[in-house]
Amino acid sequence: MREYRYPERRYEPRTVGAIVEEYRRSPEYSKLAPSTKKDYLGVLGKFEEVLHVPISDVRRRHILGMRDSYADRPGLANSIISIWSILLKFAVDREYVLANPAAGVERLQLGEWERWPDRAVDFALTHFKEPMRRAVVLALYTGQRSSDLIKMRWDDYDGSAIQVTQKKTGTRLWVPCHADLKAELTEWKRNATSVTILVNPASEQPWNRIGFSNAVRLAIKAHPELKGYVFHGLRKASASLLAEAGCSALEIAAITGHMSLKNLEIYTRQADQRQRANAAIAKLENYRRKT
Repeated sequence: MREYRYPERRYEPRTVGAIVEEYRRSPEYSKLAPSTKKDYLGVLGKFEEVLHVPISDVRRRHILGMRDSYADRPGLANSIISIWSILLKFAVDREYVLANPAAGVERLQLGEWERWPDRAVDFALTHFKEPMRRAVVLALYTGQRSSDLIKMRWDDYDGSAIQVTQKKTGTRLWVPCHADLKAELTEWKRNATSVTILVNPASEQPWNRIGFSNAVRLAIKAHPELKGYVFHGLRKASASLLAEAGCSALEIAAITGHMSLKNLEIYTRQADQRQRANAAIAKLENYRRKT
């Protein structure tokens, strides 16, 4: 992980940034191995949005939101929880805060997240309120990560496709819009109040990554029918639907921006298996009708 270089600026006392700097000057940090320090600094690079937040204002929901914003990278998400726990324990020991809200926060499961099946997608589209429903639609029809969805601007959409520069990889994509998505976009644009397609209804401003992840987590949590699913599973659902429509791994990657075709080939093999299985049963039924 690349080491994070802090900007040249000062932080107000008792902000997250001030606690980070004090921790880096502490005996606790000094005794760490150089490799551990490097790992910690790499993770701290993800804290840019919260460095000016007073440490006493940090709540468990904020930590969960930051964790969930990296659900597509569970190893990093878990490292973020660890760093929060270290910083907040440090703050408790020095009496800046009374409790450590990161204590006991559940780590994410390492490995593959489950794709949203059609029933889960349909349920979300029916039951989610408009801001979250809109996010589900956009994720399903573009196959993009949440970090890219919240950055999509109206001027990225030309009436037929959306231009995307993926935050994670830097890949530039031209994503043609399905007719159903075009119809949704036309309706949304009539009442647009922000430069971005997705809008935080509380502020009428673009989402930040943590706020969006918190909103998604709460929307899913409100419906037991969606237990076990995370927003990133919609990216898998999108790729799977393309495979089931007969797209090759290369064609799917042209939409989703996947750098490796290995995972996409899993989707295409699964789609092929379903088609072959359906064909096999159809032949069996025809055979029995003849005998």
